[in-house]
Amino acid sequence: MIHPCQPLILVVALAASALPLHAQRSHSMRSECRNAEPNTPASRRRAEGFVREKLKAFAPSPEQALRMRSLEAEAEQVKLALYGISSTCEQFVRGTMEREAADLSLQGFEQTIANFIHDVSSDVVAVAARAQVADLEVIRTALTQIGGTGRQAALLGEDGLAEEARKQMVQTLTGFSGAFVNETCWDQVFDDELPFSINRQNEMLGTGIDVRPCAQRKFKAIVTPLVFESCTIRGVGRWEVQWIMPGTSGGRGSGELEEERNGAKGDYKVEVERNNVAYRASGDLRLTRRDNGPGNKATYMLSGEMDIKLIKGDEMVKQMAKLMGQKIGGKQNFSVEAEVSEKPCRE
Repeated sequence: MIHPCQPLILVVALAASALPLHAQRSHSMRSECRNAEPNTPASRRRAEGFVREKLKAFAPSPEQALRMRSLEAEAEQVKLALYGISSTCEQFVRGTMEREAADLSLQGFEQTIANFIHDVSSDVVAVAARAQVADLEVIRTALTQIGGTGRQAALLGEDGLAEEARKQMVQTLTGFSGAFVNETCWDQVFDDELPFSINRQNEMLGTGIDVRPCAQRKFKAIVTPLVFESCTIRGVGRWEVQWIMPGTSGGRGSGELEEERNGAKGDYKVEVERNNVAYRASGDLRLTRRDNGPGNKATYMLSGEMDIKLIKGDEMVKQMAKLMGQKIGGKQNFSVEAEVSEKPCRE
């Protein structure tokens, strides 16, 4: 006679027999080490895809931004752990190492890499949060270590480690960027290209952080008798124009420049009055930027025309000018190097 509980016992027994002898510990063993060969077309495609899709914003570049120096893993312990994963999987696939022993070894190598990413990331995230330009090289070194490790992990099919590396790199960038534009950039000296470089990285990642305000600079150019000043990003926006004339408080006007290639272009107008006689100066205005290389301060040239006209009291002035043999007003072109502040300015 069959006991009523026997069918249930039989099902449990069959289910138990289907379970592995030990729980999988490592990521590599979940795929039977099929992805752990580093020199196959498939593995190289994985690594290239990881760099192209996940590390694009951090790929090496001449820009002075938060980027990697190279794509290679540099830390010795990481190199040894990656080699250990590859070697262990090779032995397992050949049948010269038991599954449990291989799985345990792989778990240890993966943990070594995870610990490395965690330790380096913890340090660099703290440094990045200070958002100091003087720390850029330290941050780039850490990003190179983390990113290179992530790429090598992707090469061996260690997707979890690769993704963790990417997350830590993004956290480093956003931590620096947010603190930089909101707090620290205003009291530091750096090339005005740096905010644009960091901003491009944020745009690639869609972080929503705009670092470009840190590129604002105070511009000043003297073209006697006029003084041109602005607090703008590469000259784009409003310019204040002052006409210095002895015996008066001077005249004040303005100009507006729009962005164009390598600078900004627009026009200006300013008026001044003395003893019921008024003059106007106006003309085109252009600010041209010359890049002097990564990390070096750019040079700005302000050029344009100054067309001075008499707009009030003209009859009296014309008579005096005729008697003295002088010409009223006139037009001239100018080009001067603008003074540019080393630190960002606030509008």
